[in-house]
Amino acid sequence: MTVRIIVTCPHGCDLTGDTVWIRNQADEELANEQLAELDEGDAYATREILLQAPQTIGNHVYAAILPALDQDGLSHDKVTTQFSIVVKAHTAYLNVWGVPSAIPAGERFGFKLGMKCSSGCKLTGRALDIVDDSGTKIGTATLSEDPSPGTKALYYAEFETNAPAEVGDHMWQVKVAATEMGTPHAGGSFAFPVKVVTSPDFEVTVEAIDSEKQTPIKGLHVLMHPYRGITDENGIARIRVTRGTYKLHVSGFKYIPHHAIIDAANDVTERVELKVEPERTYSNYYS
Repeated sequence: MTVRIIVTCPHGCDLTGDTVWIRNQADEELANEQLAELDEGDAYATREILLQAPQTIGNHVYAAILPALDQDGLSHDKVTTQFSIVVKAHTAYLNVWGVPSAIPAGERFGFKLGMKCSSGCKLTGRALDIVDDSGTKIGTATLSEDPSPGTKALYYAEFETNAPAEVGDHMWQVKVAATEMGTPHAGGSFAFPVKVVTSPDFEVTVEAIDSEKQTPIKGLHVLMHPYRGITDENGIARIRVTRGTYKLHVSGFKYIPHHAIIDAANDVTERVELKVEPERTYSNYYS
């Protein structure tokens, strides 16, 4: 944090070069800086003084001190003014990604979870708890040595567990406890859905093809609610579903979305040809 001390003398004295001291509640010297004349009026000020916030959470009181002066015919008593700051713990930002859109009851599945500090602290080794919708802790994950690739300070972990036996929508949480060891960090939580379905009966294979080039399209989103998938390098997404009729939606960047009805009475293969969206043109109008 930075502070600046401004001093004025009602008698118009020249305070150039006088030193202001900053001390904490334990009367420890934290900084000192000389005064220089300001452009406006008879005020004198220090440059910005950089101070390190304490590691202890709560209110902290500081004192800015201009020592007594008696020289060259000038005499000033010691002057002290107090200012305070409130120190709070660093905020924890939690996230979860990679949870399957639908998980068969009792099957094992995995996902990633991560944490980022509001000040970018290194979080290696921090423990994150995974809790189900009944409040029962399912397990604990330990954050990685290095941040997740492509990020500056998002530390992550991979976690595997079994889906609940009860079919339906569940809301789980990832939690981190507050700590005051070293730099204080606040606790936090993040809720995420876990959708459990009955065991799948069949597999739907979607083959996505560029209609003009007749080449496979990678990275398209395939939705057969509540099931989801993404096409691979061969333009293929395989989705296991229960028997039934589904609305198929295939979409992705630059392509016109495709919609169809899929009757999953057995294994199905659906070839989908998508057209590239036409380029938009804009005209300028002048009045």
